[in-house]
Amino acid sequence: MGAYPTRIMLAFRSGGVCAFPKCGKHLTYQAKVGDDTYIGEAAHIRGEKPGAARYDSSMTDEERDSVRNLIYMCTDHHTIIDKVEADWPVSALQALKEAHEKQVRQAMEEAFAYVAFPELQNAVSWVAKQAPAGNGSFDIISPDEKIKKNHLSNGARHIIAAGLTSRSTIAAYVEVEARLDSDFPERLKAGFLEQYYALRKQGHKGDELFELMCDFAQQGMHSQADKTAGVAVLIYLFEICDVFEK
Repeated sequence: MGAYPTRIMLAFRSGGVCAFPKCGKHLTYQAKVGDDTYIGEAAHIRGEKPGAARYDSSMTDEERDSVRNLIYMCTDHHTIIDKVEADWPVSALQALKEAHEKQVRQAMEEAFAYVAFPELQNAVSWVAKQAPAGNGSFDIISPDEKIKKNHLSNGARHIIAAGLTSRSTIAAYVEVEARLDSDFPERLKAGFLEQYYALRKQGHKGDELFELMCDFAQQGMHSQADKTAGVAVLIYLFEICDVFEK
């Protein structure tokens, strides 16, 4: 099924929606208490074990369980691609995964242009409970340098470039909040840095780290507009402070 961080990355790339054509089922359980739960399945394109659909003995276990060999699906469609293997060869599933994930990324990139104060308010509502950052650094290197330093792929690069188009809206929002609460910018930064360092400590880096941070930025968000606002805030911080600096 893939390790937990792999499933989070897969769900993020899939927009939390089943990748099967015309399914469109939203696969997130919205918890009344605590974090929401992804309930989609990480379906293997090339089978997980000998005898499984599309099993390829030349792959390592790590390759089999990597996000590249998994496609996010509801239970019904996971069952269909495995039971009716003849209809769903490796090439068809790879093309399906690529098209679905590209569509999700493009929708997010286009949505950055519409990020506004109400969505930002929702996206950072958790900040009020956050302690300010002790001495976060604002000595920044350019986003391009950070992308190179963190070995981020073109997929992540596109999301960052698109997210930076909403920087002036977010800067204005942070300024308004800071007038009401002077610690707001430090608290906002602290929440992201805490998660960033926790993920780095667990050994995550590159695209994996970036996508897990995007998922964190969407915490508790239900509407697509709020989720996009959350990622836009992460990208704003990517540019202006030491998230992804190291």
